[in-house]
Amino acid sequence: MSSSDFLTDVNAQPTLLETALRHHLSVGSQVDVAARAIREANPRRVIITGMGSSFYSAYPAVLKLFAAGYAVAHVELSELLYFGAQALARDTVLVIISQSGETIEAVRLLNDRQPQSMIMAVTNNPNSTVAKAAQHVIPHMAGSERAVATKTYTTSLVALMVLASRIVGEAPAQIADALLPSIEAQRLLLQKFDATSLPAEWFKAGAITFVGRGPSYATALAGSLLYKETARIPADALSSAQFRHGPLEIAGPGHRAVICAGPGATFAHDLRLADELHACGSDVWLIGPMSASRRYPTIAIPSLAFAPLAEIIPLQLAARQLALSLGLQPGEFARIGKVTDSE
Repeated sequence: MSSSDFLTDVNAQPTLLETALRHHLSVGSQVDVAARAIREANPRRVIITGMGSSFYSAYPAVLKLFAAGYAVAHVELSELLYFGAQALARDTVLVIISQSGETIEAVRLLNDRQPQSMIMAVTNNPNSTVAKAAQHVIPHMAGSERAVATKTYTTSLVALMVLASRIVGEAPAQIADALLPSIEAQRLLLQKFDATSLPAEWFKAGAITFVGRGPSYATALAGSLLYKETARIPADALSSAQFRHGPLEIAGPGHRAVICAGPGATFAHDLRLADELHACGSDVWLIGPMSASRRYPTIAIPSLAFAPLAEIIPLQLAARQLALSLGLQPGEFARIGKVTDSE
């Protein structure tokens, strides 16, 4: 296995996440202090920003804050830099997610726009530019990462969900009860899921559509990026509802779709979409809490309170296997680096 192959990082996730979760839930942790600061500040708005998988990792936390009545905006760093800096006033909390803490848009936002907001950094580098500019720093606790975002994505998911849960008043024990089963589901998937068991059509070049709803929309977005970076194939990501508003016309032979079907109110909608796509001739792969077999590949995941942590594991393993099938080194970038330093 090459030093750039990310399989070691993928396998490390359950243990890393358990350690990070215990840390975040401890009294006086960085998350504990940051959540208290937000509650006390009672901000007019909370802006959560990042790029790539960092940005996607925030989506479940954004939904949680939104459902609790917070005025929360989920805005790309690149858009915030040029079109939203005027919103970064003293009555705003700005949460910047950056694995490296040195992504170019974050550095320029801080240096050129000089936001007046309370700044919180969620980063894997506590000595970075973003961390030094922040009043509160929440660590990923992912350790070093070889190339594409695997464990920094999932550690960011955990840090942000704990932060959002603490902001809305959930107790540490309640949060642990929600997240620990997802980490255990990760461990079981790493033991039992064999990516090579997927049909041959999933290991060929060509475009793939990823869809999901609610927190699982983050899985679709992160999975799409993972396939583009790892296997260098076109991969689109949409909410499964948006997919019905026009893109459904691409369904049929030659089309591949991954359905990230999170549990809850919209699971039946996602399952129906998967069945329809299969009936149209699309190759379908569904990841979710299945109770019955289908005529297309499925990965059965328990009905978890926080499914994205488990859903991403089969996609990480399958993206790696696709890269190998295409003669690529998994995790080896051809045109970019680990840190994006130009716009």
